[in-house]
Amino acid sequence: MKRLLLLIPILALLLLPMGCIEGIINSRANAIIQDYMGTYTIKVGGTAGLNFTGEYEAWFFHYNPDPRSCVYTKDSYIVEGQVPEEYTFEAASTAVFFQKQTDDWWTTLSIEIWRDDVFVARRETTDPWGFVWVIAGG
Repeated sequence: MKRLLLLIPILALLLLPMGCIEGIINSRANAIIQDYMGTYTIKVGGTAGLNFTGEYEAWFFHYNPDPRSCVYTKDSYIVEGQVPEEYTFEAASTAVFFQKQTDDWWTTLSIEIWRDDVFVARRETTDPWGFVWVIAGG
């Protein structure tokens, strides 16, 4: 019985630091991942009143303690509207696909991506039923 009572504190002293180390690893990994997060703004521009449809994805990274790796998830949003329009969201990176809803050559659909109020990318099209595809990441 004395041996058992002596073994419990020894096991506690050995296992406690292991739990603390795991907590430190989790905390540091999550802090690094947060550095990649940002506020993205998609600015849909071009010819005022132009109809468009599209989809954008917000990608997120997460620390998975078992097996100690980073994994990603994403949220997808299907949208439609008229120029001008804006979409703002938090993410680690994004992918954007928008398309003109007209067969003419004289209208323009442009997409700008901003991250934390810093310009990242701009693409545009004048093609009939033209589309714009942009990937941006932190």
